[in-house]
Amino acid sequence: MTGWDLAIDFGTSFTTAATLTRGRAEVLEIDGSKYVPSLVCLDDDGTILTGRDAVNEAAMAPDRTERVPKRALVASEQVLLGARTVTTVDLVAAVLARVAGEAVRRFSGQRPSRVVLTHPARWQAGGTELRRLTEAAERAGLGEPDLVAEPVAAAHHYVRTGSGDQAVPDGGMIGVYDFGGGTFDTAVLRRRRDGFELAGSPGGDVALGGEDLDAAFMEILAEHAEALDADTWNTLWEAEGRVAERHRTLLRRDITQAKEALSRLPAVNLWVAGYDDEIRVTRREYEKAVEPLLARSVAELADTVARAGATPDALVDVYLTGSTSRTPRISALLADLLGHVPGMRDDPKAVVVLGALSTIPGSVSATQHVRLPPRARDQGRRPPAGPTPPLTPVGFAVPAPPAGATETVRRSRSGDVTVRAGRHHKPADEEPADEPGERTSADRASADREAADREAATGIAREIAAIADAAGVSDLVGALSPTVRAGDTAEALRRPLVVALEGVGTAIGTRHTPFPGLPPEIALQVLREGRAELGVLGQVLTRLDAVSERLAAWRARSPAT
Repeated sequence: MTGWDLAIDFGTSFTTAATLTRGRAEVLEIDGSKYVPSLVCLDDDGTILTGRDAVNEAAMAPDRTERVPKRALVASEQVLLGARTVTTVDLVAAVLARVAGEAVRRFSGQRPSRVVLTHPARWQAGGTELRRLTEAAERAGLGEPDLVAEPVAAAHHYVRTGSGDQAVPDGGMIGVYDFGGGTFDTAVLRRRRDGFELAGSPGGDVALGGEDLDAAFMEILAEHAEALDADTWNTLWEAEGRVAERHRTLLRRDITQAKEALSRLPAVNLWVAGYDDEIRVTRREYEKAVEPLLARSVAELADTVARAGATPDALVDVYLTGSTSRTPRISALLADLLGHVPGMRDDPKAVVVLGALSTIPGSVSATQHVRLPPRARDQGRRPPAGPTPPLTPVGFAVPAPPAGATETVRRSRSGDVTVRAGRHHKPADEEPADEPGERTSADRASADREAADREAATGIAREIAAIADAAGVSDLVGALSPTVRAGDTAEALRRPLVVALEGVGTAIGTRHTPFPGLPPEIALQVLREGRAELGVLGQVLTRLDAVSERLAAWRARSPAT
């Protein structure tokens, strides 16, 4: 039998696979669809369900569901699903194994000659993310796959299906705008012989995706529904039991489908449980609601182009990928930036996986393999942190950080102190540098006060980072690295801490919102009011409020500056 190749694009919301045999590439259908939900769910026996089975079970068991295993793979080694702890590598491996198993079945049990896995451009060779992804591939029985960055794969597809290789000359630059269901990524690539390489650092926003557009649609729907009958709408989201949960799950699914339909239609009608009549949402009001999000994405692309040392008009083209990129308003905004309509061919959901099949092993397009011995770098260190909650839009319990866990505090002889997020060993205490000359009592008092303020700022920064870590939102807020400098006033020390704390609160409201569509600040307030029912997440919220009170008290006792 003729050999065949397999490519898998493991996405935040959906996973797509394609096969190549005798020069023909074809997207694989599973459960009657080319797009397999990346969502996974544990059944009562602890088996990891995937695809349609996982979606059906998730409607009845949200506490045993990980909606975004790709984010979980980045955020933690383990997640807590129901009462069971599961490694994130196993969750991803289950999805990959399901896809690969279906492909092998189509080829009568013959194994693929080559396996290609795509990954975000931000995942660098030798990094934790790619190590975990390749480990998941091995557990799924895929061996050691070839790795290709998602924008690179998309570029290959566009060039292969376009007007020939000369469309992007050697040294020419193109942009990739990837607006998926759960994340947004941008990149600028430079053509090099038989492939593409990154030009400048990739961009994007892990906290922006099609789910945010779903939330904007939900807000519009909520306004219309509450105008008809506010009590019915509130009951829909407050009711308990499996029937109510199923109604909410179906509505979320319908909203995603209706949002996509507005790419083709001027308006859509939705049926909402409890209402006799359908509720109508127009493209005009939807585009108005999502305009700030879309404008933000285009600005990020412009920043990515600038980091590559180019200008928009210097790009050969910008290629669109991802399920959300079909939104008509995106093309209009990008046309304003580029001076022409960006390139979009075929199905934007499938261009990455199809392009991956056309990459050449070992070419400039391939991500360099850096095989890390399992746990080789972890010998002698403390065990990994406990599991995080599933990254779902509900407020499940978040395990507390392990006892004694702290963050690294680096002290220099100049007095600078940098606090970085994450759990590390405590550094050894250092003796302060000797001060030259004699000091007056006032000088010593002032120095003691400054030292006390710096110590307070350092402790608060550590606590904010620990709260973000415990709440499972470190990936949303980024690295919390406020720098505490000698000579800063109390207010100068306090201000960045307030900003960091607000960022963590917004991230908690975003990730653990009890009701889809709520603004993060309102979701956070709802969570606070119900903290007694939220287990460890409630304790995390109490820690958040305690830090806020410490900052307020610090400001009250500090002299005006």
